[in-house]
Amino acid sequence: MPKNTTRPARKNTAAGNAQTPAIVTHTTAIITGPQNATISITAAGTEHAQMVVAFGHLMMTFRSAEAVCDVIAGFATVRSALAGADGHAPYPQQPGAEFGAPAISILWLGGPEHTVIPGARYVPEQRRTVHWVDLHMGPITWRVTDRVGYDTLMDEFRRVHRAAVGVFLDGGRYRRDPSKILDSFDD
Repeated sequence: MPKNTTRPARKNTAAGNAQTPAIVTHTTAIITGPQNATISITAAGTEHAQMVVAFGHLMMTFRSAEAVCDVIAGFATVRSALAGADGHAPYPQQPGAEFGAPAISILWLGGPEHTVIPGARYVPEQRRTVHWVDLHMGPITWRVTDRVGYDTLMDEFRRVHRAAVGVFLDGGRYRRDPSKILDSFDD
């Protein structure tokens, strides 16, 4: 009788049932180095207009100029907290890069609330303190680690904003650049 050389499939019992789906409720995206956005638009000028903005493996879908402005305004609040951050931080090598890359997709139905939290940690190997800023925004935390990443991200967001004003029906109400924070002395 021939011997069976195949191994039985292993069951994942960590969750109790291998068929249970998983839901990610919060994730962290690291912004390091130059950022480039790809913008895709469908049904411009209609009530079904949609804009997809991709930064590498992260994709954000917008359905109104208001949502675009609110997300950009959240990033504008990071500027003052970036004191001490590197000009250009080295991108940390991610384990498993040879197998694939993670992909994140966010649908912004409205503008999320946001919180900016500066962070710092002494790194003994580098004999220095490393600074970063965490921007908590709904289901994602953006970790800005350097000025180059932040500045190029804001340049790309200004381009996204200009497109949103022309694409969405509410664009006329959101023409003001949301990356500029106004104070009580501004009109």
